[in-house]
Amino acid sequence: MAPRVVHRTLDGKRIHLSGELDLSRPYTSVARIALDGRLHEITSGERGAAHAWAEDLGVTSFDEEFAVQGGRLRIGHSTLRDAHAGLKERVLAAIWEGRRHAVFTHLYHARAADAVGFFNALTLTEHDEGVSFTPRRRAALAEPAELVKEVPGLGLLEITTLTKQTSRRLPPWPGARVASGELFKDTLEDQGIFFLLATPSTLVTVLPTDEDQLHEVPGRLAGLTAEILR
Repeated sequence: MAPRVVHRTLDGKRIHLSGELDLSRPYTSVARIALDGRLHEITSGERGAAHAWAEDLGVTSFDEEFAVQGGRLRIGHSTLRDAHAGLKERVLAAIWEGRRHAVFTHLYHARAADAVGFFNALTLTEHDEGVSFTPRRRAALAEPAELVKEVPGLGLLEITTLTKQTSRRLPPWPGARVASGELFKDTLEDQGIFFLLATPSTLVTVLPTDEDQLHEVPGRLAGLTAEILR
């Protein structure tokens, strides 16, 4: 039996992946939320991924902690500097921790009360496969959430629901028919060659990480099944 995993995106979709590939690595989910005239990006993943993200942001400790929706919301601060522009900005890192998973985001020039208010604009639910949210109050999901996962032999996968909105990312020319859908190859000026796999329910963008194996990616990707479970 081919390896299989099930991950949950922030907008609640359960995405099933299978194929003769190494699917064991962790994943994150990314969503963009419109709130009070601004667009905010939030990410979910395992708790370790949240703390690694905070460290990359320059947060060395958490100053405040609040009980929020059955978990704990941890707040830390850092200062980001732009050496070229000579600017610096105060950034707040907020991590909501559940039992195994976390949801995290950053806010500029914000207070702890702003972070609490932001997370209270979402109804968070932790599942075995990840965390999902439902917008409430003035919040709205700007576009379908994405699942991001590295798969050895393929590269970085970005998976989202195939909708009228997301299908605009597909090239105007026909793709190659494969067992799980339609496969496309395209080029970005600043990132090089990438691949798109359109299945009946998902759109998979593949950013190869090994240029020496580019010729092998289409064959491996053709054997990948990516579907949304009902």
